[in-house]
Amino acid sequence: MGSKDAEEFRDALRDISAHMVKLDCPFDRVRCAEWCRKLASLPDDNLESSKIKNEYAQFLRIQVRNKCLHGPYEHPPPENALCPLSECLGNLICKEVPFLPKMGPISPVLHHKSPDGRAYVSVKQVPGGGVLCYMAVSPDGLEL
Repeated sequence: MGSKDAEEFRDALRDISAHMVKLDCPFDRVRCAEWCRKLASLPDDNLESSKIKNEYAQFLRIQVRNKCLHGPYEHPPPENALCPLSECLGNLICKEVPFLPKMGPISPVLHHKSPDGRAYVSVKQVPGGGVLCYMAVSPDGLEL
């Protein structure tokens, strides 16, 4: 995990722990702590896994600040690896709306971060043909 990603994750966990005590339900506080432990235990050796960690942490941070846990945080974290947050939320919506098809894995065809951390490129196949390309470049001295 890049230093900026690691710092962002630590800041999110600090913020969650500061606001977690304000949750009304003691079960929510325990579940929040379980999610924090799960997220902290996930490996961060590549861009995709660190992205998943940060997405879940930031989403939990928003919910804890609003004193209401919902979505994936209504239940304890899964024992196995976490799927990307977008896939998880898509599956939760599909459970609520039964005629929608279940979401499958959502993963880019290609993703690359430059060694200095200032450029990122992601390419994803679009259903029905074509590709979606995303590129981000940071000014000198700032890491993505």
